[in-house]
Amino acid sequence: MAADNTHVTGNIAHVAGLSHDVWYLVFQHVNDRNELFSLSQVCKGLYPLATRSLYKLVVLGPNLYNYWEEPTKPESRTWVHALNMVRRLAATPNPDQTRAVREIEVKHFQNYYDDEPEAEEGEEQPEAVGDVRPMFKQALPGFVMVLPNLRKVRLSGSTPKFNALIRALHEHPNKPEIELLDEDGLRRVSGPLPGIVTLRANVNPFRDTVEKPNTVIPDIQKLLFACTNLKFFALSMSGNYGGCMGPRIHHRQTYNFEFTSDDDTPFPPLESLSIEGYEIEPDNEWPHWRDRLDWARLETLSLGPDPRSRGGTMCAGILGLAKGHATALRSLTVKEWASEREKCLPLEDFLMSFDTLEELTIKQPSVPVSALISHSKLKRLCLHCIEVRRPEGTHRPTLDAADLNLLDASCPDLETLEIDIARGASKEWPESVIKPLATSFRNLRRLTLHCEVGIEFDYKVHQEEPFLPLLDETLAEAFAKPFFVLRGASKLEKLTLMTGEDLRRFPQWPPAYKEKERSWSAVLDIWPPREDGQVAVKERLEE
Repeated sequence: MAADNTHVTGNIAHVAGLSHDVWYLVFQHVNDRNELFSLSQVCKGLYPLATRSLYKLVVLGPNLYNYWEEPTKPESRTWVHALNMVRRLAATPNPDQTRAVREIEVKHFQNYYDDEPEAEEGEEQPEAVGDVRPMFKQALPGFVMVLPNLRKVRLSGSTPKFNALIRALHEHPNKPEIELLDEDGLRRVSGPLPGIVTLRANVNPFRDTVEKPNTVIPDIQKLLFACTNLKFFALSMSGNYGGCMGPRIHHRQTYNFEFTSDDDTPFPPLESLSIEGYEIEPDNEWPHWRDRLDWARLETLSLGPDPRSRGGTMCAGILGLAKGHATALRSLTVKEWASEREKCLPLEDFLMSFDTLEELTIKQPSVPVSALISHSKLKRLCLHCIEVRRPEGTHRPTLDAADLNLLDASCPDLETLEIDIARGASKEWPESVIKPLATSFRNLRRLTLHCEVGIEFDYKVHQEEPFLPLLDETLAEAFAKPFFVLRGASKLEKLTLMTGEDLRRFPQWPPAYKEKERSWSAVLDIWPPREDGQVAVKERLEE
């Protein structure tokens, strides 16, 4: 987009003839930090614009390059560059740089081999030789106070090292939002934490020692209720999975939130709730969730998969309790590990108890179309049954032509659709799969179709070839050509064919088919035909 050079003055007039406003828009689409830095050095006119994008998000973490180049130094020495940046901006604030900072993210601060507790306020922090992390931690509170436009701070892997920083953020004039992304139950709460809007916790309540009991669940409960303005809460329980011997129990075990009979403390105003591996106790715990959580605010609910099982009933239990209460959801996600149990009646009943969903993701449980059609506002839908061993002559449940027509008529606003399809042993796709998909869902922009790999689920069998044709670019093109001919001009931007599973969980050692399935898995993206009628097919490489 060219600009009239008569309105451009100063050094920026010599840079491609673009105005200040156009360069500002250009920088919004430059994501590479090295490129932004290079642009900031071009001239004085571009410096403030590039700096605004370069410093909008400041990521502070270990310099992994130095770590690998100097393996003899302690891991914490790799934080020296983050410490230097914090000290430089805090000591001599550069107006262009400090005004540009909107978000800060601190990554991977916690060292898994460092269990030293944080020193109390006024107590000296023990410092290891060559360890710059205590100095970095002490410099952060002063650093955030020189950032006039700071809006958000993310702490990832920081437990429990940054209590002083959280106190400083509460005193900041802007009251920045705080996201705690890797809590493990070690943080101690001494008062309300109104600035925290996101809390992610992954805890192991099974780690018990002779010296002291494991209190991570009660401490996460205290932290949750201290975050009085919390909008997003995610809780995942791990541990006690696999192995030949169970843990030795030394103390009373606590696996759930505990409430007294006279406890009337309300839950924070949650808008999003994610639970993996945590089961709400129905007798003593659930009444508090039922009566003290503002269900009308809850818009997003995500359940599973349970990190501790191979396919349990956690989702079914929570959905059975939430039926009739979570009636304003806009997004629902239900995931379970691959298992032979596919039907989930509590999920069907839950879906039929309200009609507000706009996004729905179900992986593993199979639900009929009749449980979906009441949600006429659906824009994104994913229904995926995982490939498992089935009795002879039976197949994975898929939507037939009548189901697709009913779903199309009931949910006309669908823009993203991911479903399973069946294919035969030949390399020709059945017309019963292509035709109903091509002639329905006229508002679709993304369509993803999941095929089975075709493997033998036997620990002892070493299968050399899949039982179904290997999904490749030739097979994808054979599907795409008749599909786009039948579909004609439409809003569809991309068609994806995929095969392979990522929701498998094995008790101890993986079976023989694991590596074969991984090698046969594929994701192929297909774009609508060009003017010459050819479709573009590209295999998506594993990230």
